[in-house]
This record gives sequence, structure tokens and C-alpha cells, in this order.
Amino acid sequence: MTGSALSRRVSEFAGVACFALALIWFVALATYSAADPVWFFNTGPYAAIPTNFAGRIGAFIAELSYQLLGYASYLIPLVFAVAGWHYFWCHVVDAAYTKVIGAVLLFSCVSSFLSLAFRTLEISGKSFRAGGYLGDALASLLSTYLNRTGSI
Repeated sequence: MTGSALSRRVSEFAGVACFALALIWFVALATYSAADPVWFFNTGPYAAIPTNFAGRIGAFIAELSYQLLGYASYLIPLVFAVAGWHYFWCHVVDAAYTKVIGAVLLFSCVSSFLSLAFRTLEISGKSFRAGGYLGDALASLLSTYLNRTGSI
């Protein structure tokens, strides 16, 4: 009995951690600024203090998310929140591999659709691919074989 109580507490802790990660990720995306100093991405002065509410790590997470997935990156906190809900209430996810495949398909379809529909958008003075690099690559692959209308 004690083993099950311990595993329940660990599962609840993992759920709260997932909720916290989802909240931080959403705050980082919502308060993104192109002028923030970010590791590996821009050559601005690193000593500057970022305006992102999640600090330097939040600025890096937001930059990386926008570069890879574009506006589809707002789905990442949603996925963490759903996972946190299941962990917190100790719900067993049936056929987890199908959920992972579905999440990969969701991210790829949304990011490629955004890339096909909007091409580039501007966020705080910086031009981004609407679907990020991954969405842009998938959109160009799909439009090669299905044309633009078929890809959408």
C-alpha cells in the first residue's frame, strides 16, 4: 500500500511540474521580444537584460520555438497542460504511442498549414516564417507533389 501512495505522490508532483512548465512556456511565448539576447541566435549584446518575463531561458525557449514551429509553438504548452492533467489525477493514458503519433501529426500539420497560409509574419519587429523551419520544409515538400491548394 505504501508503494502505491508514494507513486501517487510522485505522479501528482510530475503533474504539477508539467503545469508549471506549460505556464512558463506560454509566458515565454507571449512575452517574446526580438531584441532579447538569446544564446546561439542573435549577435546582440549578451549583457543586456531580456524583457521576456521568463528571463534568459524563456527568451531562448521562445526564440527556439518560433524558429522551429512558428505560431504552432503555442500548442506546446497545451500538450504539457494535458499531460500534467493526466499525471496529476493519475489517469493512465491508453495506447500512449498513438497519442505521441497524433501529437507529431498535429504539430506538423498546423505548422505546415501556417506556412502555406501566411508564409511570413512579423513579431515585435522581426520577420518569422509563420510555420517555422519545420513547417516550411514540410509545406514545400507537400506543395511540390500536391500544389499549394492540395497541400492546404
